[in-house]
Amino acid sequence: MTRSYAVDILRGAALLGIGIVNLPYLAQPLAAQMVLPETILDLVAKGLVSLLCEGKFFVLFSFLFGWGFGVQLASAARAGLPAGPKYRARLIALALFGVAHALLVFPGDILLAYAILGAGLWSLREASPHRLWRIALWMVPLAAMAFGLLGVLDGLSSAMPQGAVDLGGNGYRGSFAAGVAQRLSDWPITLLVVALFNGPLAFGAFCLGLAAQKLGFFDTGKRMQAKLATRLPLLLAIALPANGIYAAAILGYLPAGWPTYLGFAALALGAPALGAVYVLAVLRLAPHLGLLAPVGSMPLTGYIGQGVLAGAVFHGWGLGLFGTLGNAALFGVACLIWLAVTGAAILWQRRWARGPLDAALRATAAGLARSTRRHAG
Repeated sequence: MTRSYAVDILRGAALLGIGIVNLPYLAQPLAAQMVLPETILDLVAKGLVSLLCEGKFFVLFSFLFGWGFGVQLASAARAGLPAGPKYRARLIALALFGVAHALLVFPGDILLAYAILGAGLWSLREASPHRLWRIALWMVPLAAMAFGLLGVLDGLSSAMPQGAVDLGGNGYRGSFAAGVAQRLSDWPITLLVVALFNGPLAFGAFCLGLAAQKLGFFDTGKRMQAKLATRLPLLLAIALPANGIYAAAILGYLPAGWPTYLGFAALALGAPALGAVYVLAVLRLAPHLGLLAPVGSMPLTGYIGQGVLAGAVFHGWGLGLFGTLGNAALFGVACLIWLAVTGAAILWQRRWARGPLDAALRATAAGLARSTRRHAG
C-alpha cells in the first residue's frame, strides 16, 4: 500500500518537538527539572518549551499511531486476513523495544506505554467515529486530573528531604554500564510520570486517529481537513490561554497550591488544541517540507536515534557534557540532533526503504507471529 506523504511529514515535524522536550531529561539530572533556571535566557527557553512544545507533539504522534492502526485494519480487511495476530505480535515487539529503550537509552520511554494503550485500542476497532470522539473527550478531564496530580507531586518533591531519592543522575557521568544502572534506578519515577503525563491524552489521541482514518482525514479530497480548518479560531482561543496558564505554573508564576495544580491541569485542554493547530499548519506547508518525509517514514529509528545521539553528547561514554548546559543551549542542541537524524534518514532512504530499527521491529513482530502460529498449530 502506498504510504501517506503528509503523514510522514507530520511525523518528521513531531520528532523535532519530541526531541526538544526530551533532551533536558537526557542532558540534566532529574533534580534540575524540579527547580527554575538561574539565567533569564534559560528561563525564557524553559517557558517557551512549556508553552509551545510540552504535551503537544506526543499527542500528534499518538494521533498518527491511531491513524496507522486504522490503516492496518483496512489493509487486513482488503486482503481477507485477520488483523488480530499481526497486531498483537506488533504490540509485544513494541513493548520489548520499549523496555530495551528505557534501559539502554532513555528511561522516559513511551513505547511501552504505546504497547499497553494499543491493546486497549484493539477493543475499539469496530467503534464508530462518533463513539471514538466521545471517548477522546472523556480523556480530557482524566488527563486534567493526572496533570493536576503531577503538580501536587512536583510541589511535594521540593519538600522532600535531600537524599531521600537519587535525583543527581551521577551514573550518566560514568560508563555505559553505569548509565544502564542509573536508568534502572530512575525508571520507577519516569514510569509514573509517563503514565500520568502521557497516558490519558495518548489514548484519547489514539481514538481520534482511528476516527480520522475511518473518516478519511488524509484522503485526497481533504474534506475533513477543511472542516478542521474552520475550527482554527476556536482552537487558538483554547490553546493560547490554556498553554499560557500551564507555562505560568511551570515557571512558578502562579500561587502555590490549588492555583498551580489547576495550571498544570490546563495542559489537558491546551495540548490537544495546539496539537491540532500544528497539524493544520504542517499540512498547509507540506508541499515545502518534503525533506521531513524520510525521517517521518522511519519514526522508531528517528525517535530512538535522537536519544542515542543525545547520549553520545552528554553521557560519560560520549562527550560527557551531562549537567553542563542550560535550557537555551539544550534547545539548540536538540535542533541540531534532529537535523542530524533527519539528514541521516534522507541518506539512508536512498538505498533502503525502511529505517533500521523500524525494519527490526517489523522482523521481530513477524517472528513472534510465526512462533504464535506454530504453537497454536
